[in-house]
Amino acid sequence: MTDNPLFRVLGVALMVFGVVLSANPELLSSAPVPEDVFEAVERRVWWGAFVGGGLLLLFHLSLQPWMRTLAAASAALLLGLLVARLIGIALDGSVARQWVYVGIEVFLLAAAVLWYRRLNAPASD
Repeated sequence: MTDNPLFRVLGVALMVFGVVLSANPELLSSAPVPEDVFEAVERRVWWGAFVGGGLLLLFHLSLQPWMRTLAAASAALLLGLLVARLIGIALDGSVARQWVYVGIEVFLLAAAVLWYRRLNAPASD
């Protein structure tokens, strides 16, 4: 892929779509809001995949090498899920289990970013 402005516009659109639906999932779902705070937050989290997809289109526009793309996709997806989870915690409330998930996602995100940086580092002799 090349640095096409269409990918940038699509990336921003996906991010906005993901954030809007993370903040208000009832726009597309008629399911009742769960009374359990944990479940109420979880219904928002998967919309973060759109945020991650948008981030990927904004910051990583090549398919090869595959490992670098996999590392970038992992980091973008984890960041998107983390953003959606934090939106859910802010809007629905906080429970300890959600913060455990935040910690796990931050740890995995750090690992994915380090992996991506290592793959992008210049080779040393």
